[in-house]
Amino acid sequence: MLEAMSRLMKLNAAAALLLAIPSLAGLAHGAGLAHGEGPARPEGGVVDDEPKANDWYTSGPDCSLYAGADFDGDGLDDLFTFNAGRQLFYSPNVHGWKPAGWQMILENGPENAVALQGGDWIADLPGEEIAIVGPHEVRVVGRPKDGKFDQVVTLAAPDGVTLKGVYRNKNGESRVYDTNSRIYVVRDRALVPSGQDEQLPPPGVIDQVVRIVGSLALAPAAFGDGEWKSYWYSRWAPPYEGGAQVVAKFDFAFSRPRQNGQTEDFALVYGCHVPHDHHVIRVVSGYKSGDLDSDADGLTDLQERELGTDPFDRDTDDDSILDGWEVNGLPRGVDLGPDIPLYSKDRPEAERDKQLSPMRQDVICSVSYFDGVDPKQFANEIPHVQRLYRELNTPNPDGSHGIWVHIRPLPTLVAKEDQTLPWWDVGAKYFARNERGLMHWMQVTPWGGGQAAQTGDMGGCGNGWAVFAHEFGHQMSLGHEGDSAAPWCPLYPSLMSYAFSYSFDGDGNKIHFSRGQFRETVLDERNLSEKLAYPYADLKYLANHPFRFTLKDNGDGTTMIDWNHNGKFDDTPVEADINYGGSTNCGVRGNVDITGTGPALAYVGDVCYLASVDQTRDHVWIRAYKGDNAWNEPRNFPGTATEREPLLVGGKDYGLMIHHHIYGWHVTKFTGTEIGAPVKIPDVPPIDLSVCRVGDRVLLVTRNQDDTLDARWMTFKDNDFSKPLVTPPTKLEIRSVVPAGLGVEPGTNKLIVATAYNNSRGVSWCMRVTWCNVNGDRIHEEVTKWTRGEGSGNGTVTRPIVAFNNAGQLYLFHQGGPGLNGQMIAYRTSRVGNTALDEGWLTCMLYDVWTSSRVPIAFANGPQGAVFSYRWDPTMPYNQLQTAGQGFGIDTAPMRDFDDGAKMSKWGIRHSIMTMPTDEQAK
Repeated sequence: MLEAMSRLMKLNAAAALLLAIPSLAGLAHGAGLAHGEGPARPEGGVVDDEPKANDWYTSGPDCSLYAGADFDGDGLDDLFTFNAGRQLFYSPNVHGWKPAGWQMILENGPENAVALQGGDWIADLPGEEIAIVGPHEVRVVGRPKDGKFDQVVTLAAPDGVTLKGVYRNKNGESRVYDTNSRIYVVRDRALVPSGQDEQLPPPGVIDQVVRIVGSLALAPAAFGDGEWKSYWYSRWAPPYEGGAQVVAKFDFAFSRPRQNGQTEDFALVYGCHVPHDHHVIRVVSGYKSGDLDSDADGLTDLQERELGTDPFDRDTDDDSILDGWEVNGLPRGVDLGPDIPLYSKDRPEAERDKQLSPMRQDVICSVSYFDGVDPKQFANEIPHVQRLYRELNTPNPDGSHGIWVHIRPLPTLVAKEDQTLPWWDVGAKYFARNERGLMHWMQVTPWGGGQAAQTGDMGGCGNGWAVFAHEFGHQMSLGHEGDSAAPWCPLYPSLMSYAFSYSFDGDGNKIHFSRGQFRETVLDERNLSEKLAYPYADLKYLANHPFRFTLKDNGDGTTMIDWNHNGKFDDTPVEADINYGGSTNCGVRGNVDITGTGPALAYVGDVCYLASVDQTRDHVWIRAYKGDNAWNEPRNFPGTATEREPLLVGGKDYGLMIHHHIYGWHVTKFTGTEIGAPVKIPDVPPIDLSVCRVGDRVLLVTRNQDDTLDARWMTFKDNDFSKPLVTPPTKLEIRSVVPAGLGVEPGTNKLIVATAYNNSRGVSWCMRVTWCNVNGDRIHEEVTKWTRGEGSGNGTVTRPIVAFNNAGQLYLFHQGGPGLNGQMIAYRTSRVGNTALDEGWLTCMLYDVWTSSRVPIAFANGPQGAVFSYRWDPTMPYNQLQTAGQGFGIDTAPMRDFDDGAKMSKWGIRHSIMTMPTDEQAK
C-alpha cells in the first residue's frame, strides 16, 4: 500500500507539471532569478512530490573535475575533486550524513586532465580507486595504506591515442574512451581496447532526473532537452544564489550503495559568486519506487507525511540538521538533555519553542563557562539572544520566522589553567569531537569582548547577551560589513557592525540584525548625496551616537543629512569619511619592514618617502613610494645610529632627514638618487625636536624639561647643506607635554602648532591647536582651541601629526594613552564646520585597536595619496612597520545595507557545520 501511495503521488506530480508546461517555458532558462531567489513555482503548481537538492560540500572555483567513489569501503561514495593546480582532493562520506573535510591525496596530476572517475580500475588493489584521465595518461590512486596515499598507478595511453573521457557501463565497469569514441579497459595495469561491442552512453544525470520523477519522462520532449535541464537546474540551485549555473554534474551514491555500479543519486556543481567565488556541490537523493525513505533522512515517507515534513527533502528546513535527527535524536549517541527535547507534533504549546523542529530552522550551541562565570547570571542573558535570532525575517516551513537558537550548557567548567589558551584550543579540548558537525560551541568568559570563526562552529565571548549574539553571528557567517568591502556603513544598522554592537539610537535593548531596509542606496564616499530617500523616523538613529550626523525631515518621505559635518546641507555631492562609527581606517595596510623605531613620512616633489631605523638601530633608511602599498628597496643613511624615530622635511627638489644623537641633532640632505653626509645642527640641544618647512626655511621647535617650547629657524649658508645656520631661540607662549606638531595651513599660510597640556580640570595630555602668524623670525600666537572642547579630554601622548586634505581641511593624527604594556592606539581628529559637534571637531579611532604601538606614528599627504604609517608591536612579527594609502579614510569601494537574516538562513546555518569528522576522527 505504501509503495502504491508513493507512486500515485509521483504520478500526480508528473501530471501537474505536464499541465503547466506552457507557463514553464520562461522559467526553464532561469529567467528573472535574483540574488537569493529560486525559480517561482509554475502557475497551476508543481506539488511538493519532486526531488529536492541539498548542499553537500563546497570547493574552490578552480576545481574543474568531480567524481564519487567508495574509497573507504563503507558502501557509499566519497567525494573527489581535481583543481587547476593539478591536485586531487578527497572528502570521506560520513554514513551518508555529511562529508568530512577535504584531504589532498595527490599532487602533480595529469596535465590538461579531462575526466575524473571512480571504480575498480586496478584488479590487484582492494576496493575502488579514483582515476584522473589526461589526454595521454590515466593516473589511478588507490585507498590509503598505513595512512599514506601512495598506491598510485600510471596508465599510458596507447600510441597515437588522445583520451577524451570516462564512464561506468551498465555493469559498473570503468571505461575510458578517446577522441574517436573508441573504448578502452584496464588489463594487467595497461589500457587496451575493450574488444566488446559497447556504445558510449548519453550524459547520465538527465537520465537520472527522468527516472526519479517517474512519468515525467515524457516532459523532455515537450520542453526540449535544454529547457528541461535548465528548469530542474534552477529548481535545485543554491538557496542563496538562485541564478547560479551548473558547471559540473556526476553520479554520486552519497545516500545508498550502488547496485551493479549504478546509482540513482547524483550531484550538481554550481558556480557561485556570493558570498564569495566558490563551487557548491548539491546532492539529489535518487529515490525509486519501493523506497520507504525516499530522501534517506531517517524518516519514512509515511512518517514525513504525518509530520508535515517533505519526504523528498532530507533537510526540510535547511538548517543542516537532518529531519530524522530532529525527530529521532542526533547520531553518535549525542544527548541534548531535557532542555532541548526532540520534535513532537503533539508537544504542548508552551514547550514548542524549546524543542527541535524539522519544520523550523534550529541551531544548537554548546557553552563552556569559564570558572568564574555565574551560569545563573548568563541564563538570564540567553532569552535576549534567542529573541534577536527569532526576530529575523526569514520564513520557515511551519509558517514561523527566524532561527531558533538552543543553548546547551556543558557541565565541565573551563579550568583556570586553561583560561589563558586561545579559544580555539579551549574548544579543541572541551567541544567533543563526536558533536562537531551537529552543533556549535562557545566559551563564555567573565570578561568583555570576544572572537569567533566566521562560518565556523567555535568562538568565545564575554558573559553578556549582546556580545554573544554578535560573536555567534560570526559563526553563522556574518562579518562586520555585510557584503560591502568597508565596515561600519551607517546605513547598515546591524549589531554585527561595531557602530551598533551595544547600542542603537542610544538604547542598548534596541540592537538588532539588519533586514537590508536601506539596501537600494549605495554610498560612495567620494560622491555622496546629502538627500536620502527614506523617512526621517527611519533614519533618526544617525543623529545619535556613534555617528551624530545632522538630519532634517523634508516632510515628503525624504531626509537631508550633513555627511561631511560642514554645518549645511549641500545641493551637490560631497566627499566625506562616513563609516567611522566603530572606528575608521586609512586603507588597506601592507607590511614594509621590521624596524627599531617609529616611522617618518614626507613628500619630495611628487614622491612620498618613508624613513625609519633598522631593527638593530644601526642606521636610518629611506624608501620611495611606488603606490598600492609598494615601496622601493631601502637606501641607507651612513653614520646615523639612533634610538629615536627620524624626522623628515619635504620640499620641491630635495628633502631633509634629521636624526637624534646623544650629543645633538644631525641633518642629511637626500633626493631621489642621492644621500648626503649627516651634519650636526649647531646650537640645538639633544631634547625633543619638531620640524616643519615654512617657505624656504625650516622651523625647529624644541621642548624643554619645563614643557616650554623654543622656536629656531634653520637655513644653509650659501645653499651648502654641510653648513646649517640656526637663529637664536625664541620662546613660545604655549607649552606642551609632548613634542609639538607643526604644519602650514593652506590658503592662510598660518603656522599650526598642535600641543598637549593639562586642561583646567587637571586632565593631562589634552590636545589643542594654536593658529600663529609668522613675521620674520617672530611667531605670534593668535588663538588656541582645545580639540573637541577643553572638557573632552581628547588627547595625545606622542607628537601629533598636523595634516591637511586637498580641500585644506585640518587633520590631526595622534595616539591615546598607553596601557601597562606600553602600547598606544592611533586616532584621527579633524576640524569640521559644524561647531555644534564637539565645538567643531570629529575624532575617530583608527582600525579599532589594531594600531597598537609603543612608538609614534607618521602621515603625509600629496600627489601619491594620503599615506599613513605605524609600527605594529603586540604580536608576531613584532615591530612590523605597516603603511596604508588612504589616510583620510575615503573608501574607494561603495557600501550599503545588508540582509543579515537571509545570509544566515540561506547560507551560514548550513555552511558553518557543513562537515563532520569521520568515525575515527570523532573518537
